[in-house]
Amino acid sequence: MDSLGTWPRPVPPDERDFDVQVMRRLRTAPGEDGTADRPTLGERLGTSLLLVVPVLTALAVVLLWQQWSRSGSVLFLVLAAAALVATGLWWTARLRRAFTTAQGRLGARLANVVDHGVGVVRELTLEPAGEDAAAEGRVRARLELSVTPVRGERFRTAVEALYDAEDALLLEVGSHGPVRFLRDDPEGTTVIDTRLSEEQVAQVYRGAALN
Repeated sequence: MDSLGTWPRPVPPDERDFDVQVMRRLRTAPGEDGTADRPTLGERLGTSLLLVVPVLTALAVVLLWQQWSRSGSVLFLVLAAAALVATGLWWTARLRRAFTTAQGRLGARLANVVDHGVGVVRELTLEPAGEDAAAEGRVRARLELSVTPVRGERFRTAVEALYDAEDALLLEVGSHGPVRFLRDDPEGTTVIDTRLSEEQVAQVYRGAALN
């Protein structure tokens, strides 16, 4: 592992099973301090206002429109326009803040659920993927891996992946690449990670080297 010349990328897998497992873990995942990570009262109130304020503004605009239709005063139109602009600016800022908060909380909880590491092939088995047309020219690989996580103890596990035949020929004992797994069951949930950018792969390798 003296370079990032990682194993060939498998055919994009259907990762819905892994994602479903992640969502299940996230529902019960604790925060960074080990306690339940729930929105504060202020955050819940702010989220509720995202719905309440536009409704109140719409009611105010209707009332101002009715007043304008009765009196013909431009002042009511100005007030209606001001209310719409002010609500739009507030709503946009509040929505961005809510998304930022949600991303931060999700990132913190994911760190307690999903972990990454570098897997090194110790044993390799290749076999035809199947006889149907969709699998033609593809090979199923079973990889016995020794995984060095970014954090935690090294472990061994097996993963299966579908490769184009030409790519499968590049696989060999000693090949390596990034993997991800659920922290509470690393041996049983490890998959080859195909979602990471090159920079993220480099971060995984550095983290595993420092572990």
